[in-house]
Amino acid sequence: MTERKYNERDLGQSLSNYMAARAESLTWLRGLSSPDWEATYKAPWGLIKAGDVFGAWIVHDILHMRQITKLHYLYTLRRVEPYNTDYAGDW
Repeated sequence: MTERKYNERDLGQSLSNYMAARAESLTWLRGLSSPDWEATYKAPWGLIKAGDVFGAWIVHDILHMRQITKLHYLYTLRRVEPYNTDYAGDW
């Protein structure tokens, strides 16, 4: 993050670039007629299947959503101080 200076980039432009890349990827995926999810590739750490890469791609996005949600949660906790949020339930 620091090396690529993500925090110095324009957020709107970054989001626009992300959405364009994601749309391109989804178009590519939809164009696959019969993907072979069992196809393997010899990576430096061992064999990896196409299905592994696809599953990791999805989970990677979900992990980012979890990070964003946690940041939003922590930000909100600070904004509502001095009030107690226990009534909302456990995190």
